[in-house]
Amino acid sequence: ASVPCQGHAAMNDEVAVANEMVIDEMVIDDVETIKVFADERRLQILERMREPTTVKIIAQALDTPPSKLYYHVNMLHQHGLIQVVGQNLESGIVEKIYQVTARRYRLINPLIAGERYSDEAAAAIFGSLLADTRREFLTALSQRDPAEDTPPRHPFLSKKEFRLTDAQLTALHSKLDALIREVTALGEENLESGEAAFGLTVAFYRMDVD
Repeated sequence: ASVPCQGHAAMNDEVAVANEMVIDEMVIDDVETIKVFADERRLQILERMREPTTVKIIAQALDTPPSKLYYHVNMLHQHGLIQVVGQNLESGIVEKIYQVTARRYRLINPLIAGERYSDEAAAAIFGSLLADTRREFLTALSQRDPAEDTPPRHPFLSKKEFRLTDAQLTALHSKLDALIREVTALGEENLESGEAAFGLTVAFYRMDVD
């Protein structure tokens, strides 16, 4: 249910209860919702909807007309990424108040499961995953303990280019697959442990393809 309020001044007080409607994490595992989520403008909107707000307020923050945001907001709402938590009523005009559905959105990469998707869907998936990796890695770098200048806790990044025989390719792929499975199992095992959290992004691809 939404929370009605009269005018912008009352919004913060009346919609405070809306935070109780926000879940901790939402798993996104279907391509259509991933495509809606993985859009630069919609990601900007989601970031500004962490707290209850209106399209008009977001438009001012992004320096763009509200009319150019309604389509994106409707798409986010239709796919359950945001919710209506209240409304303003001014001079007989109803203005909806929106907030994110979850504090975190976790994308389950369906490409790893061996499915095939369009180039557009794949681009949406990887765009979002790489954007998350960039943000999290830069945060880790800026907040790292200066006393920890080397692994295992120090964040690191490596990019390699190499050639492989068929046998070497098979062996390396098997090792990467085993590593991902091991990390997944450790994540599930230690989910409620309170231990330090770490991130791993793996991208493996052929380079000499037109």
